[in-house]
Amino acid sequence: MILTAPSSPEISVIRQRKADLRSSVKATLARMDRCEVISRSTLMRESLYASELWQSSRSILLFASIASEPDLIPTDFQDKQIYCLRSIHCHYEPVLIFSREDLKLGPRGIREPTRENPFPLNQIDLIVVPGLAFDRKGGRLGRGGGHYDRILGREDCTGKVVGACFVSQIVPEVPREAHDSLVMALLTENGLETV
Repeated sequence: MILTAPSSPEISVIRQRKADLRSSVKATLARMDRCEVISRSTLMRESLYASELWQSSRSILLFASIASEPDLIPTDFQDKQIYCLRSIHCHYEPVLIFSREDLKLGPRGIREPTRENPFPLNQIDLIVVPGLAFDRKGGRLGRGGGHYDRILGREDCTGKVVGACFVSQIVPEVPREAHDSLVMALLTENGLETV
């Protein structure tokens, strides 16, 4: 769905709604203890790996989670090629990892692949992205840096896109601007659903 460009006052309202929603969801996530994050992540991994989307994909872009995000990187990659984003020349590119040990803390405090050779984005079959909030129309609210919107908005981004979050992060509507990208499915601890 293409959104028309709103006027400046409308943009200010949308951005304020985004900021308010970010604060609210961050407060909810702060109340979740680490054991809860781990147990819900396990349920999410099981649903994802059993899904047709996962089974039919060979090249998969996953995110290296931070403390309040689900951890979806498998311990056994089997026949899958797993990629994570790495900051290369001021933008993010998918880089192949062979194990969790290939991820080290990057300059922005987020784990990144240690290798530097990027993989063509148009050869990624499945892209799983984090977010602070999602809605059931495919709307996604990130942390405000626009990194995933830039990746997902690229012409060479042709993979199927799944948003990953906990059920408590699903909201009735995510405020959206024209540059905000949509996801085609949501993965939560309750399973995978198409939106």
